[in-house]
Formats: sequence, C-alpha cells, structure tokens
Amino acid sequence: MITTEIKTFFEQVPIMALATVNKKGIPNVSAIASKKIIDKNTIWTIDTFHKKTLENIEQNGNIALAMWKDGIGYQIKGKAKHYTEGEIYEKGKTWILRLKPQKIVKGVIEIKVSEIFYLTPDYKLAGEKI
Repeated sequence: MITTEIKTFFEQVPIMALATVNKKGIPNVSAIASKKIIDKNTIWTIDTFHKKTLENIEQNGNIALAMWKDGIGYQIKGKAKHYTEGEIYEKGKTWILRLKPQKIVKGVIEIKVSEIFYLTPDYKLAGEKI
C-alpha cells in the first residue's frame, strides 16, 4: 500500500528506474518521468519510448520501480499491464497531455503495487518491507 509519506516522496522524484525481466530472466531497466499515483495500490506511467520494457511486461508482468533522493529511497514491486486503448489509456492520455501537450502517448502502463521496501542505505532500514 502506498502511504502518504511515499506518495509525497514519489511526487518529488523527477525520474525513476523501472525494472522488468523477460521470460528467460534477462533484466531491463528504463527511466520514467511521466508517472502518477492513482490510488493506494495503483501507479500509471506513460509509454513513449519503451520497447524491451513492453516486451518484458507482455512476457512477465513483474516489475520493480526504484526511486531515491537525498539518501532516501524506496523500491515498489508489482504487476504491470500495458494499455493502448480503453478507459485506462484514455484517462492516462488525457492526464499527461494536460501537463505536457506535446507528449507522444503510445500507451499507459498500469502498475498494481504488491510490496514496498526501503532502498535507503541504512543498516536498520535497507531492504525492510514497509
């Protein structure tokens, strides 16, 4: 569950790392900047440049999102699904085009959060589940 503290932190971090893995276990990481928390269990990110990320989501929806700033960090794990039509796509496209009218929107990636961990380099916190 995304807490108020994590939501506030999320909104302050401009670029995050989105990790995926294919069916052979080969990882991929991409940078994301167009992202939004929808509710306590859901995050959207806009697909503009993704290629391997989308292939991996299609093969294996497991993802990890890493964000850090000023020595504090969090890792969010979950299941992702890519939308190129329908309600989620239309709502995501409308949201991002209000903020960035020139943005190319190929799709919306919806992440259903399953776990959140500290990524903070601290002997007590590092790797601890929230």
